[in-house]
Amino acid sequence: MKYAVFLVMFFPVFHFAQMETDRPGEGTASTIISPKSIQLESGIIYNRSTKGFTSDHLIRFGLTERWEVRLQTIQDLSNSSESTYGFSSKYNFLKGDDYAPSLTSIADSDFKLENYSFILASDKQLTENFGSSAGIGYLKEEMKDYYFLSFGLDYSFTDRLAIFTEYYGYFNSNLSPEHGVDFGLTYLATPRLQLDISAGSNPQNISAEYYLSTGISYQFK
Repeated sequence: MKYAVFLVMFFPVFHFAQMETDRPGEGTASTIISPKSIQLESGIIYNRSTKGFTSDHLIRFGLTERWEVRLQTIQDLSNSSESTYGFSSKYNFLKGDDYAPSLTSIADSDFKLENYSFILASDKQLTENFGSSAGIGYLKEEMKDYYFLSFGLDYSFTDRLAIFTEYYGYFNSNLSPEHGVDFGLTYLATPRLQLDISAGSNPQNISAEYYLSTGISYQFK
């Protein structure tokens, strides 16, 4: 505890910048975790439309400064047969230093290779405390083709505390678009431990299609 307090007092920007997560939110961040590190990101979600709970778990393995591989699962706590398991790869093409935009590709699939996606994600720091993110891609899910779009904004009050809001949509030529908005808060408790809470909904039917989520991320070195 004393060591963590020392880091906060004397190296806040350098050290807290080490923790980069894909939680929370529907989109995926463009950042890559540091080489030879392992990061666990887990959450619990309540879905109003199904009146049930799910949990999601992501394990990230840093291979190089630009490349990581991942294992993930979404567990349906009411019906285990609906749970999913998969793997993904994330590669950063542009780092986005000095307020320039970053660019990262994410390839994702379940173990049966039946449901998969390809996403391009970008982040851009607009000011010292204000940032933006965007994502676009293609998804194959339950034999249906979707195109995905997301755009988000985030604001850091301190090196530890930040908020975000995001729009995302899924588009299919034969189905009505699925729109969603979410917002949330992240808190960096230690340089390797982040807590988060978020909520989201379909803006056309907020009372029936909302979700509430809370999660934790921890980096091992």
